[in-house]
Amino acid sequence: MKLFNSAKINLFRMVLVVSVALISFSTVCKTGHAAYGEDPNASKLLAEGMSTLKSRKPADAIGYFDKVIAIFEAKFKGDHTKFFCVRTSAETLVYLTQSLSNKSSEKTVARVVSSDWAYAHYFKAYALIELGRLREAKLSLERALAFSPRNAQFLLELANVYHREKNWTQALETLRFAETSAREFSPPKIKDTELARSWRGIGYVFIELNRLDEAEKMYQQCLELDKNDLKALAELDYIRNLRAKQRP
Repeated sequence: MKLFNSAKINLFRMVLVVSVALISFSTVCKTGHAAYGEDPNASKLLAEGMSTLKSRKPADAIGYFDKVIAIFEAKFKGDHTKFFCVRTSAETLVYLTQSLSNKSSEKTVARVVSSDWAYAHYFKAYALIELGRLREAKLSLERALAFSPRNAQFLLELANVYHREKNWTQALETLRFAETSAREFSPPKIKDTELARSWRGIGYVFIELNRLDEAEKMYQQCLELDKNDLKALAELDYIRNLRAKQRP
């Protein structure tokens, strides 16, 4: 993180976020999850928004995501159903089971709905982060997480907001939850990617807190997943340099 050019990091992060989301959508489609409430127009607008975001036009992209959100809000206006968006069958099971066990929701039906709704909030948040509008981004991420509370991708983006705010306590707590969620609920194709992102994020926080031994452990775990993880290798080199400077 600290050893890469910031412009290159931002571009890489944008491409990575969109690419991982595309894999997530593919997984949902192949497993048949979230079919209820699918809207072809909403899916088209979401894809256009993602393309605009990838072209580094976050302000323009927000308009597309707002239209997607509006479609679903109009479609389910007045519906007291509790909606969830999922990527795996394990996620479906945990959400529906928790809803059934929640006494406060006895009169509320829980249903898995199109993931486009949650991802519209997520990508809107991403665009807002790129524009430096962190307070609004946090609200959008909270809305996305209301649909998908164990989605590691959403949790990682929320942790990114806390990083930018230098709120290390909240960042660490969110990253730990993202790590657990990735391990238990992420689709197999992207589980290692989301685990590594969690560990790199935790390592970053530990560096900021000068807990270098713990940071080093996180980056070593990343290398166990991928020995060519350039970000982890760069951070380990950064830690070595920090220790050299701190020696009396």
